[in-house]
Amino acid sequence: MEEAGECLRRAMGCLQRAYELQPDNAATLIFLADRLIAKGDIRGAQALAERALATADTMAIQAEAHFQVARSLHASKKFDQAFDAYTKCLSLNDKHTLGMYGLGQMQLQRTDMSSAEATFQRVLERNPKCVEVLRALGYLHARLPNTKAKALEYYEREMHVLADEAAEHARQTGKSGDHAMAWMDDANLFLEAGLLYEATNARKARKAYLAASIILQRQPGNGDHIPELWNNLGALSQLTGESTESVFSELNAAAEKCARVLGARPKQRTNEVRRLENTQRTIRYNVARFYETCGLWQKAENLYQTIVAEIPAYTDARLRLAHIAYFYRANSREALAQISQAIDVDAKRPAPWLMRGNIELQRKNVQEARRAFEHVLKDIAKHDVYALCSLGNFYLAAGKSESVRASSEANASSPVAKKSRDLAQQNYKRALEFFGKCLQLDARCVAAAHGVAIAMGERGFANDARRLFQEVRDAATSGLGPLTLCTQSSDFVFKVPQPPIASVQHSVDDMRVSSDVILWAGVNTAHACVEIGNYRQAILVYESCIKRLRETTLALESQTGHFVVQAFDAHGEGAGVSEAEQAERSKVARDLQLYLARALYVQAKSSKDVKVMRMALKEMRELCEAANVKLPSD
Repeated sequence: MEEAGECLRRAMGCLQRAYELQPDNAATLIFLADRLIAKGDIRGAQALAERALATADTMAIQAEAHFQVARSLHASKKFDQAFDAYTKCLSLNDKHTLGMYGLGQMQLQRTDMSSAEATFQRVLERNPKCVEVLRALGYLHARLPNTKAKALEYYEREMHVLADEAAEHARQTGKSGDHAMAWMDDANLFLEAGLLYEATNARKARKAYLAASIILQRQPGNGDHIPELWNNLGALSQLTGESTESVFSELNAAAEKCARVLGARPKQRTNEVRRLENTQRTIRYNVARFYETCGLWQKAENLYQTIVAEIPAYTDARLRLAHIAYFYRANSREALAQISQAIDVDAKRPAPWLMRGNIELQRKNVQEARRAFEHVLKDIAKHDVYALCSLGNFYLAAGKSESVRASSEANASSPVAKKSRDLAQQNYKRALEFFGKCLQLDARCVAAAHGVAIAMGERGFANDARRLFQEVRDAATSGLGPLTLCTQSSDFVFKVPQPPIASVQHSVDDMRVSSDVILWAGVNTAHACVEIGNYRQAILVYESCIKRLRETTLALESQTGHFVVQAFDAHGEGAGVSEAEQAERSKVARDLQLYLARALYVQAKSSKDVKVMRMALKEMRELCEAANVKLPSD
């Protein structure tokens, strides 16, 4: 570093001497203008560049003089004049790389995106590892519709180039280990990438934000000016299943930074103060979601109530209050009242109507539920996937009801039975129409595919249904998003899945057994195996479902247990799994054991296998003991 400084001093001495000998030499003036721009003397640099332009005697030097004039005007924010100067530079030397880059920046300033991209691509062809151009192309594509993936591609290329530079620097200096993060000093690269990753990959988004936080903490201020970063880290940590300690640490850091910056600001209601106050509310909302994850319903409820007291139009907080009221307090009146207030605030938002429909469906008010879902499709968003899936489920349930009615008739050929069968087929057809629309909108919609498989199974195509259920299970295992499942149960009724109500974080909803796509896809696969008479395969799948239910219950109890006491010291407040969830899990466990016992019994009878019959009787005995039903000892 000292050698570089000494070389620079000697170079400046030579330039000064050259200027003294020939004050109007264009090359000397251009070099001096370049140094003045580096030192921040923009006006002096522009004056020298204009003098060089007047005395330049070759096209190459004229082009360089125009470039220095353009740089000065660019730094002075005189963008139109800078655009003209860059254009003149390139008219004299169309291979002037820095001139091309400057022109591309001016085209971006003018929002002429197509011209800017073409210009930057010309620079990139000549310099494929130029990080400035890669950044510019990433920035450009991030702001164009339907090119976010391209933007990420450029940002990732820039990261790879910087990592290669770090590795080369480490090799030259004889250092060992990974020095990539120590070499990087621009947090904006990772902030931009993280913002784009949020829409596609929560883990990569968190990794990018974590890198940005490491860089910012090395700089003055420790990143206090953007508390949103730590809020995003906390929210993404919940989504990606990081430890509760990490989530609490990140959200706590966000709250502290926000409070610190707000305290240092003047009390006037500036835009910056409003931004920070909004961020503070968002952090509070995410902390409440975190409390829900930990089973601290009262703490979460208190925070949501604080938010809606400050901002009555904060609909997400009202919907969370409704969720807690219904699913954890069993208070449907309070839940529906909160939803009604959310609708009063914004009647055109789908989420409150969808939650109302979901709750009414749970309460068996099927007509009210149907009206809510149909209202969304007719008056708010005709392509809403949740509403389409919910109406598909509604018609599936209606079809099943008519099928049961037809089968209960003593005379299968009676007009009543025939009418019920016809109505069942009509309802199944309507269900398939709605699920088909879902799959047209989103080919990866597990809920819609599940619904199609159920309709196929109910209509008698059990083998096709089994294959489709297995595909759904495989898709869920490979990482598709969590879905909320309707779990009304009867004698081998397929379980009907529904997608999440809103795009807000879904950590607490995912804790419910009804959200376990893999479990219910497995149960439905086993049901389909029973329908086609493949009891051996059904037994294996039922056993795997019982094992999964036990494992997820243990994991849930572990997740919502020890850290709550350590981090919050929740005196007296019940933490962990709600009573309603415990009851639901117990019911599902009993149902699965009954399904398994029935499959074992039928398999034992058909194969005359004594061992399998003993297994069936063992399962039945355990069920009877759990229900306090006494059986003969033999």
